[in-house]
Amino acid sequence: MVAVGLLLAAGLVLLGLGTAQRQRRTLARLRAERFLPSDDRAYLRGQARRRVATGAVLVVLGGLIAFYYLSGMDARVDEIIAKERKGVEIPADEDRADKDFTKVVAGYWSGVLGLVFVAGCLAVFDFWATRRYWMAQYKLLKEDHEAKLQRDLAVHRQAKDNDRMNRLRGPRPPGDGDDTGENPPL
Repeated sequence: MVAVGLLLAAGLVLLGLGTAQRQRRTLARLRAERFLPSDDRAYLRGQARRRVATGAVLVVLGGLIAFYYLSGMDARVDEIIAKERKGVEIPADEDRADKDFTKVVAGYWSGVLGLVFVAGCLAVFDFWATRRYWMAQYKLLKEDHEAKLQRDLAVHRQAKDNDRMNRLRGPRPPGDGDDTGENPPL
């Protein structure tokens, strides 16, 4: 169990450090990029900051889990459980110390679970910020596409109207001298 806990802690620390390092590079690229639209820059800067914060929370979580096992807290909890299972008579002062330690461990793990909640909230905030940004981008693309479709439709209608007018005028006799179309008959 200790090995699994330490592996989990090491994985969280490595994941958090990797995430934070990657986002630091993103922030450096943002500072170097001169021709980035301001809304894109603001979104990417906020995204990097949210992810750096998430990485920091993961590192702290990994550290707390590792501390729990490396400090001997887990072994002491196992001893307390073993004493209670055996039904051994425990002196009052030792029993009080065990109960106080159990409260400390419960508070410790409540704090760890609180940090897991914070990491989850940061992930949800990042998801919603990303969704909001991409929906705004989608809306811009859709409006641009709609404008192009309306323009193409107007051109098509104009060509159809011109074709219809030419059919109403009837066929032109060859050689009437008005091939330029500058002064069309009414």
